Amino acid sequence: MRGTSFRRQQPWLGALAVLAAAWPLAPAEAGPTPEEYVAHVGGDAVLKPAGDLKLDGRKVECGKRPTVLDNNLDDYGAAYPGFLILNPKLLGKVSTPVKLWIHAHECGHQFRGPDEETADCFAVQRGRRYGWLTPEGLEEVCRFIAPAKGDSMHFSGSHRCEVMRKCYTDSEIK
Repeated sequence: MRGTSFRRQQPWLGALAVLAAAWPLAPAEAGPTPEEYVAHVGGDAVLKPAGDLKLDGRKVECGKRPTVLDNNLDDYGAAYPGFLILNPKLLGKVSTPVKLWIHAHECGHQFRGPDEETADCFAVQRGRRYGWLTPEGLEEVCRFIAPAKGDSMHFSGSHRCEVMRKCYTDSEIK
């Protein structure tokens, strides 16, 4: 599972991390289906079919992949093979460009794989092409991730912003 890694500054492991570690996997790369995920986490998790999701009134898609809305997810977004997961409660605290970028970042994992810089680049280029990410919106995204410290999967927020600014102006699709 891949996430945006904008974890709130809390020292506990979230339910999703526990779920990912404990989930019985058949093949090494397999994960739950979206329906299995929703059944497992319970609560108010909802499965939105591909094409049915709107963020601040804007329809968003990730190919034919559905999105699970899970208010108990311990991050803003995550990706399992074949579907996205978004936390509407946390997304309600950020601006529209940041919400759309988070969705596009998780979608980038679906199309480009686990590399975080590649998913970041995918997201800003998609936003630029689709017209929802302006230079000002990119700066909102950068302010959002600036506090993020690097870890084993992610560079620091400031490094990621530097790369995203270059991707945003690069006409070659990554």
